[in-house]
Amino acid sequence: MDYCELCFDRPQPLECRGLGKVRLDAVEGGRRLLGELEIRGPVRLHFVEVEAHRRTWFSGDRALYAVTVYNRSSLPMDRVVVSGGTSAFLEGSVRINGLSQPMEEPGVGVEIPGLDAGCEAVITWQEGLRAEEPLREEPVEVRYEYQFGGEQMDGKTQV
Repeated sequence: MDYCELCFDRPQPLECRGLGKVRLDAVEGGRRLLGELEIRGPVRLHFVEVEAHRRTWFSGDRALYAVTVYNRSSLPMDRVVVSGGTSAFLEGSVRINGLSQPMEEPGVGVEIPGLDAGCEAVITWQEGLRAEEPLREEPVEVRYEYQFGGEQMDGKTQV
């Protein structure tokens, strides 16, 4: 994982031991999934939670944007893409955890190639301000991909 050096309190999957039947009741939007599963040995349950926070600072004729992506999951994220936030940015100002990313553009998407369980990454960029134009902050979308049970899964969140 290129951009994560320190991970404190890394989330762990839940270990379930026992025998018998377990009722499954999951809700997503207007859908509900019901089922009954029979457990015959140890089961490992993972959870996925990716969160993002956005901050903006102003200094003279520039605005500095920072988006922090938190992987609070018990699984590593294979790929995370942060996009949006501004319609214009200063070329060469994009950084991931302080490392310059001269080829990345927030409007198109800044890619974090991997984010381990319990880790975070900070993406920053600058935008030039013009006195005659009001600042227009656009939503920031965070899309992520991970592996579970041999299957590629994905999700997204917005700030």
